[in-house]
Amino acid sequence: MTATFILSLDTEIAWGTDAHLLPRYAACFDDYPAIVRRLIDLLDTYQVPATWALVGHLLLQPDDPRALKRTPAGWYHAPYLLDWLRAARTPHEFATHTFAHIYTDVVSPAEWEADLRLCLDLHREHGLPAIRSLVFPRNQVKYLDTLTRLGIVAYRGVEGRRPREQRGVRHLLNRALAVQPPTYALTGCREPNGLVNLPASQFLLAYDGIRGFIPTASRVRQARLGLEQAVRLDEVFHLWFHPFNLGTSPRMFTALETILRQVDHLRQSGTLQALTMAQAADVAL
Repeated sequence: MTATFILSLDTEIAWGTDAHLLPRYAACFDDYPAIVRRLIDLLDTYQVPATWALVGHLLLQPDDPRALKRTPAGWYHAPYLLDWLRAARTPHEFATHTFAHIYTDVVSPAEWEADLRLCLDLHREHGLPAIRSLVFPRNQVKYLDTLTRLGIVAYRGVEGRRPREQRGVRHLLNRALAVQPPTYALTGCREPNGLVNLPASQFLLAYDGIRGFIPTASRVRQARLGLEQAVRLDEVFHLWFHPFNLGTSPRMFTALETILRQVDHLRQSGTLQALTMAQAADVAL
């Protein structure tokens, strides 16, 4: 057996940010093309594939009749992503983060399915592979039967297989103290409903607000502990973040590159493989 590293990216720009927080991240949103370009190049350098969980609306042009009118348009539209990801030397996965970053806690099953069908249609329009993986906005896992019905096989579960995502002081302490992150046996990720739950291991914390006081070393050490445990137990270490998080400080790219360098080292030693969510699901199944 070989350990597995998964990197999933909640690709949403401003779609998942509450209105009162938009000013905090305005510079990140404005710089999004440069951030993503640098991220793609970094992944190419270390040959690490990622699961890009795309908010479907980003693929629309601003004048598309299906577009929801939001301003500035650059925070809610990014069709250039397709060309850049297709041109990457490292093959990535085009997954979904829903069409409009909707939350399962406030929509009906019918609304949820209609939103995902829009994503399926968009992927077909653009000649993309069928959607096989999904990341729930705000990690609100629900309506799993819809995924099966639409041909989606994998989703990212909540860290530690908890029923809800951990937030607040406890979450910050976990990151600051570099507490050992959970890893998972791939065979244990199969569910009776035919889906594969690939839970998160670690959110690569941004540097905004109070989180900026947490040392870079804590982020890197936590990832290193996760990777080492995954290798020791032949398990999965699943890292995730939003690409715009990389714009909160130059230290984000420093932390990420240090982690990717460790991933590459372990892969060169033959003890680790870097897979997309769909690829990991194929192994689990």
